[in-house]
Amino acid sequence: MPSLDLNLIVVLHALLEERNVTRAGERVGLSQPGTSTALARLRRHFNDPLLERVGGQYALTPLAEALHDQVGRTLDDLQRLLAAQPQFEPATAERRFVIQCSDAVLGVLGPRLLTAVAKVAPLVSLDFRAMSEAVVSDLMGTVREIDVLIAPRELFSPPEVPSAELYQDRWVCVTWQGNQSVGERLSREEAARARWVMPFKHQFGASPSDAAMTALGIDRRCAVRVENFAVVGRLVVGTDLLVLSHERLVEQHSEHELRQLALPSPLPPFTEVAWWHLVRQLDPGHSWFIELLTEQARGLHRTSTEPPTAA
Repeated sequence: MPSLDLNLIVVLHALLEERNVTRAGERVGLSQPGTSTALARLRRHFNDPLLERVGGQYALTPLAEALHDQVGRTLDDLQRLLAAQPQFEPATAERRFVIQCSDAVLGVLGPRLLTAVAKVAPLVSLDFRAMSEAVVSDLMGTVREIDVLIAPRELFSPPEVPSAELYQDRWVCVTWQGNQSVGERLSREEAARARWVMPFKHQFGASPSDAAMTALGIDRRCAVRVENFAVVGRLVVGTDLLVLSHERLVEQHSEHELRQLALPSPLPPFTEVAWWHLVRQLDPGHSWFIELLTEQARGLHRTSTEPPTAA
């Protein structure tokens, strides 16, 4: 490795973030002369000014701009590496795990996971974050910033990201039990004529439910747009609206609220998968959490999408 004091990387990150020598020094606990000395060493190392005065302010050079995000990610990885411990004791550990997933996954798997964590690791906290477009556009950046991403395998399948299958689910069409405008089976014409509750479309393309229906040659008429799946079943109650939802979510509704409609052709199941960054492989706490997560997923009530387990 280059003969550069790693502490200078911390100063470099502060300089790139603050774009000001005084504020950068305050951020890392250095005096202004000490920060100026560090900046001079960094300039010699990179053979680049890094910060250039433009008017009354400093601006990053092109090289510094290129280094900005990379230095931040490198520091995060280094901190995780140096924080590695030989063991993890769930009963006494005070730790926060960040999980990014859809509200459908949270509704299906969340209650079991919370119960298990509260039982065996009472001081551990969970931070659930909503899905975002960055999941598809920047998968590596997403998993670098969190502990676990849970998403359908059908959305992407990068070989360089460690993963573990959690459970299968499938799309089912449901409506209010009292809706008399449709029978028990939808024709393509009825599906195209009906009014639907649908998720917002994303910049990276159609939603998974849109893609599933497009595969059947059905272009749905949207009556309501929502940003989540957990609420859609309740929205159709008392209306003639239809919705494509996760079967496991539908099972949570009272049988007197909703009824399922057979589609012109059955939709294939999809698999929810946990993904994480390779740097976390050294972390016994993370390994414990993945094991707990997969154990709770295996314990979900088996549906028709899952073959019976051999005795």
